[in-house]
Amino acid sequence: MARRKFDILYLDRTRSVCEQHLIAAAHPAFEQAFSVLKQGALVTGDLGITTVEQVYPGDRLKLADGSFETVQWRGSLTFNAQEIGANTPLAEMTRITADAFGYSRPSTDLVLGHGARLLHRAPGIRKVSGSDTAFIPAADFVDGNNLIKLRPTTLVTLYQFGFQGQCAFDVNGLAIESLHPGSAFNLGLRAESLRAFLALFPHKSSFEDFGLLRTPRLRLRDLDLLG
Repeated sequence: MARRKFDILYLDRTRSVCEQHLIAAAHPAFEQAFSVLKQGALVTGDLGITTVEQVYPGDRLKLADGSFETVQWRGSLTFNAQEIGANTPLAEMTRITADAFGYSRPSTDLVLGHGARLLHRAPGIRKVSGSDTAFIPAADFVDGNNLIKLRPTTLVTLYQFGFQGQCAFDVNGLAIESLHPGSAFNLGLRAESLRAFLALFPHKSSFEDFGLLRTPRLRLRDLDLLG
């Protein structure tokens, strides 16, 4: 299996910013955890709007509910799109045009990686999950008009942020799911691969440290089945 370099910044127990560069398998579970926000995406911190590449652990970012929370982990993955297979999920991105989901949602065009999930509200979600909202893959909303599938041809860097637990943070006016690996069982990893995966998140010592999923994850087709 091919291998990738994963770049990690995190807060240790003394609240110091630490840096690691790990080589790990190019497994979909590994890549999805990092493949969320293309460089240049805009987030709001205590001092105003900034790009994702300028955010570091210890900074506070605006969440979808208007509150601010401290970033504990920042992961990034850089790859040359011309050197990976065309059928690799990593090569697939979603471009969301400005105002696609309503005024300033997003405020400007936004490009998301295949691991990005959007916070979505719809009547059918409660029927399926008992919750009013759910995180749904951005790629599920592709319509060829306001949301377009992209295959980059240049060097690309993707980012993701981890907080205390699962939450929705504001990116260009859209609510994006933060880092949460889900359950170890659903990752499809075993033994050594599972330990290698957890090593990508040194700010946590176990899967239990991530806490429960506060908001369910669904696919858009789950809601379509309800009519």
